[in-house]
Amino acid sequence: MDIFFSDVLIRYEIAFVGINVIYIIFHLLHSLFLSYIKLRNFLGNKKTAAKIIEEQDQKALNQETVWISQVTETPLPKGEEEIIEPQPINLSWDEKQHIVELIKTIRTRIARGEFSEARARIIEGLSIEKFNKDLNCLLASLYEKERDYKKAELIYKDLILMNDTDPELYLKLGFALSIQWKYEIAYEIYKRLFSLDENSTETLDMLANLGHQLGLHKESNEYAYIFLKKNPHSTEILYLVAINHINLEERLPAMESLKKIRTIDPYNGNIQELIQKIELEIEMETNFKVEE
Repeated sequence: MDIFFSDVLIRYEIAFVGINVIYIIFHLLHSLFLSYIKLRNFLGNKKTAAKIIEEQDQKALNQETVWISQVTETPLPKGEEEIIEPQPINLSWDEKQHIVELIKTIRTRIARGEFSEARARIIEGLSIEKFNKDLNCLLASLYEKERDYKKAELIYKDLILMNDTDPELYLKLGFALSIQWKYEIAYEIYKRLFSLDENSTETLDMLANLGHQLGLHKESNEYAYIFLKKNPHSTEILYLVAINHINLEERLPAMESLKKIRTIDPYNGNIQELIQKIELEIEMETNFKVEE
């Protein structure tokens, strides 16, 4: 029993306890040091992220100013007169083939709903060719699926800066603007698109609807009638034409469009009621003129 109380054992136990205390202190200091490093990196990244966001917002503001100037033909503020267009990159044959394969894979991923994987492939492709139209449009489509239409809008604007005669890009941009209720600028974009492709019924449809939304009833009907030459049985556009005529106090042309709708859709009670209402207004107006 004396061995448990010997000086050697006591010294050993004291040394063991001391080593453990030193280890605990070292571990605490190490943990504090790592926490400090993580905190410093976090604050540094936060500052960097804030700076990036600020730069992106400023870029978006500058682009918006340039685009508004282009479509409305108003002068730019001083210092923003020039648009710097990106220069095309000369790719090797292998790089071009790799991008083609990436685009096929991305479309497949998107069709399967694998959006994270698709985004990773897009980033890979853009690291090779930053301004590739297909890759950028695919990225914009992902933003649209996430309802982040502002980012999609900026992508389409960047692409149009490189090719301002591409109807597909204007169509996509017009949609992104319309969904954000930016009707004025969207209207100008669709007018530009119409000048590039007068046969697009989708463009005519949007111009008729946007013109009506902006209170430009006469212009709206101009596009609507062109649309009806290609699609004479479109009850939606016929109704739009009728409402435009009513807003312009042109009851007889409005009746003509409404009667066409009634012929196509004879069981539409709302159209029948509107016809009766306008017929009554025309009769009252005629009687009032006769009395005069």
